[in-house]
Amino acid sequence: MNRISFIIVLNIFLVSCNNEKFENELHQNNYLHLTKNRTAAEWEPAKGVFFVWPPVIPKELIIEFANDTHIYPFVEGEAGKTEAEEWFERWGIDLTNVTFINLKTDMEDTPRDWGPSAVFTKNREFKITDGQYRYACPLTDLACNDSLEFSKTNSGQIYHSPMDSAIVPMAHQLGLEVLDIPFANTGGNVLTDGIGTAFSTCVLLTENRFNGISDEEFFQLNDSLLGFTKYNIISNFDKIGIQHIDCLLKLVDEETILVAQPPEDHELFSIYDDIIENELSKLKTAYGRPYTIKRIKIAPYYEDEQTAYLTAYTNSIILNKNVYVPLFGVKEDSLALKTWESVMPGYAIKGFSYVLDEQPFKSKFKFEGFDELEVKTGWLYEDAVHCRVKAIWDGDMIFISVKKILPEISLNQEATLHATVIDYSGAGLSINDIFLNWRVKGKTEWSMIKMNMDNNLNHWVASILQHENETVIEYYVEAQSNSGKTQRRPITAPEGYYTFKYVAQPGI
Repeated sequence: MNRISFIIVLNIFLVSCNNEKFENELHQNNYLHLTKNRTAAEWEPAKGVFFVWPPVIPKELIIEFANDTHIYPFVEGEAGKTEAEEWFERWGIDLTNVTFINLKTDMEDTPRDWGPSAVFTKNREFKITDGQYRYACPLTDLACNDSLEFSKTNSGQIYHSPMDSAIVPMAHQLGLEVLDIPFANTGGNVLTDGIGTAFSTCVLLTENRFNGISDEEFFQLNDSLLGFTKYNIISNFDKIGIQHIDCLLKLVDEETILVAQPPEDHELFSIYDDIIENELSKLKTAYGRPYTIKRIKIAPYYEDEQTAYLTAYTNSIILNKNVYVPLFGVKEDSLALKTWESVMPGYAIKGFSYVLDEQPFKSKFKFEGFDELEVKTGWLYEDAVHCRVKAIWDGDMIFISVKKILPEISLNQEATLHATVIDYSGAGLSINDIFLNWRVKGKTEWSMIKMNMDNNLNHWVASILQHENETVIEYYVEAQSNSGKTQRRPITAPEGYYTFKYVAQPGI
């Protein structure tokens, strides 16, 4: 083992030791404790969605976003705004659902990577982050070493991204406060559960080392600024690429990971499986339990002399009660949608093809050379929906995190649910309006159990009465603020819900 590899392994070991202590504490208490800042998860309530204009997403997706939520296009000056307005009106978009942000993006079309995350401070202030994005995302290989390939200018210099200074003017236009993040926090390579755990591939450590941030500093800064007490560094998964984790997997809730599954004869099949077997399967959730790992089959959509490029179905975005999935024009698209439906019950799963020839208006520079290569889709294997759009979260949300009841409960065991509930509006929780709703599978009516405060205004507990063997229970949590706002978890309840089953002998 060389010196660099030893240092990486040692750092990961030390972080794992700290993580184990954190896991034990949270597992014993069952709740989130507000001693640190908190970075929002993708499935939390959002006010709308950002994207760049001219668009690098299909018009059908823009129209659907505008129907489902508020849209925040980045446009360059009055000319860009006027152009976008004209197209939106042609497409039947209600302009009252649009807020234009005047921002010169200079062909940087992935607000996921340079755009802001949402942080709720320990004092319950809402801020957006301004991380470093000095360079366009560099390429690297499978090795977790210090090898990076950067985009270069015509003069041969490393390309410096203009978006490193974009967040402050964006925040001023939105009336939001900014939290300065003095390290690379590349959005497509950072996923979080919303309760202190983050996932990235090891290229993010390499990027930060290049910028002068040591691994130790990286973990310390993430802990103090973003509240990532537990940081899971996963191996790179592509032979050469940007290695962003959103093309490998998706966190769909605090305890469930959806992981891409290449065909068995593809060169990456064993690499993905090794990551699951030797890394993901050994991790524990913030609640001290193994993750539930689900798979989504991916397939080649384009081939050249070097490789067969794979569909990026995990590069979808969860936005309120919807999941927007990129489709690549292959037969596996329909199976991908069915997989998403099974993983996210109650959500509206919406698939979007991006056939370039059928688009009335699109960014010109993004797709240069596609015709010569005979590439028909605008989605790429490492750059799809999740990369090209990003949510703006609700700063006044009711946050709910549920420690779900185990999938199987013994007949002599109490089915107890713990929930952390936080009102960020400042109005305070309506403590008589926090409920565990449940029913036996097959029934239509829900029963309500008023949850009890568990020694803390944000900590709530309730138990469901015992039932007969093999009885399946469906349930969800509901909370109300004194502002009148109501929130449920899962957010799609009652159409979506959690389940568990009473059994004589639970499986191990």
